[in-house]
Amino acid sequence: MRGPCSGSTWYTGKTVSRRAPSPVALWPGLVVGVVFLAALSMAGCAAVWRHLSEPLLPEPQASAAPRPPPPLPRAAPVPPPEDAVEPPPPPPRPRLSSGEVAEEDKPEWMRGLKMPDVPLRWYPKTTRYLQLYRNDGRYREIMRGWLRRMEPKRAAIEAVLAREGLPRGLIFVAMIESGFSSGALSSKGAGGFWQFTPPVARGYGLEVSFWVDERRDLERSTAAAAIYLGDLYHRFGTWELALAGYNAGFHAVLTSVLRYNTNDFWTLSQLEAGLPWETTEYVPKILAGGIVATNRKMFGYDDVAADPARPWVEVEVAAGVGFDAIANRAGLTIEDLTSLNPAYLRKRTPPDRGTTVIRVPPGHTAGLASLRMGDFNQVRVRPGESFARIAKDRRVPRDRLRRINGVTDESEVTPGTVILVPRPGGRSRPPPGRS
Repeated sequence: MRGPCSGSTWYTGKTVSRRAPSPVALWPGLVVGVVFLAALSMAGCAAVWRHLSEPLLPEPQASAAPRPPPPLPRAAPVPPPEDAVEPPPPPPRPRLSSGEVAEEDKPEWMRGLKMPDVPLRWYPKTTRYLQLYRNDGRYREIMRGWLRRMEPKRAAIEAVLAREGLPRGLIFVAMIESGFSSGALSSKGAGGFWQFTPPVARGYGLEVSFWVDERRDLERSTAAAAIYLGDLYHRFGTWELALAGYNAGFHAVLTSVLRYNTNDFWTLSQLEAGLPWETTEYVPKILAGGIVATNRKMFGYDDVAADPARPWVEVEVAAGVGFDAIANRAGLTIEDLTSLNPAYLRKRTPPDRGTTVIRVPPGHTAGLASLRMGDFNQVRVRPGESFARIAKDRRVPRDRLRRINGVTDESEVTPGTVILVPRPGGRSRPPPGRS
C-alpha cells in the first residue's frame, strides 16, 4: 500500500494521474505581471525626475551675534598720598633642587641654624638625623664621643683640607666614617681615620703592610683622603655624588649615573636600583653631623669637654726596636707611645728598612737615637713557609716568636714578610737599650 504522498488514494486503490498545465493557460498571468512591473518602474522614474527638477533651498545663514554693551567709563586713579611708602615686594622663593627641604618646611626649632662649611643640600633624612641627635639617648652618646675626639685633631685636618683647596667642612666625613678613631675597622676591611680599603690606600700613596698601616696616621691619611675627595668631585661635579662615590665606590656611582641618565643624588636615591641604601643615608648624615657640631648649644652639647691635645716631636729610631725599650728610655708608658704612633701595628719599629721616624712628647727624646734592635736575625718568609714551620726550624718557642713580632693571627705572615727571629745562643732578654 502506498503512502499519502505517492500520488494515489490509498483508501480506494485507484490511481489519479496529474497533468502539467498548458502554456497557453499561463499567458494571462504573465501579461498582468509585466504590466504591473512596468507601472511601478514608470512611477519611480517620475518621482526621481520631480526631485531633481526642484530648485535647491538656500543654506541657512548664521544669526548675527548680539552687540556687546558699551564699556563703562573708567574711574580716574586716585593718586597715593605724598608720604605713603610702597610695601617692599615679597622676597623671591629660593629655587630648590629636587628633594631639598625649604626653610619654611623645616621644624621651627631647626630654622636659622648655622650651616657648616660643607656644600650639601638639606634632604628629609637630614631632618631625621638631627632629631635623633637631639632626642635619642643612644645617638646622643655617640655624638658626644665624636665631638670629644674631634677637637684635638681638628686643626691638623682643616689645615690639610685648606692646603688642597677643599671645604673645611669635609672634616665631618671623618666623623661619620670612623668617629676620629685610628683603630676603626669595617667588616669590608676599610680602616683608619678615613676608612680606606687597602687597594685605594695604596693607590693614594699610603703603606698598608704587616708592620705599618698609614691609614691610622692622621696627617698622612688626611692628605690622601683630600686628594681622593678632590678627584671624586672633579669626576662627578657635585659633592653629593662625590661623597656617594667615597662611600659606595667610584664605579658603583658611575654605573648608576649612566644607567638612569641623571647626576642628581636625590633622584638616584629614590630609585630602587639607583644607589645603595647605606649611601642614601651616608650623605645626609654627614650634613647632620656638621650642623650639630656647628650648633652645639642648640642640640645640648655645649658641655662636652674635648680630649686634651697631645703635642709631639719626631725623632729617628733604628729598625726593629721595640716600643718597650723606647718607652723605658723616654720615660713613657707603652700606651702613651702607642697612641702617638698608631701606624706601627706591632709595637716595634719595622725591621725591613732603615731608621724609622716616631713621635714622642717634647722633652722625651734623649737617648732614643742610640737604641738598637737586639740579638735578632731578620728573616724573610719564603713561599710555602708557615709561621709554625719557621719556629720549628729555628728552634724558637712559637709563643715567643709571636710575642717578638706582635703576631695575633699567623695568617697575616705572608710570603715576603720580614720577621725577627732570635739568634742561636743569643740572650733570652735584651740588654738595656736593646729590644
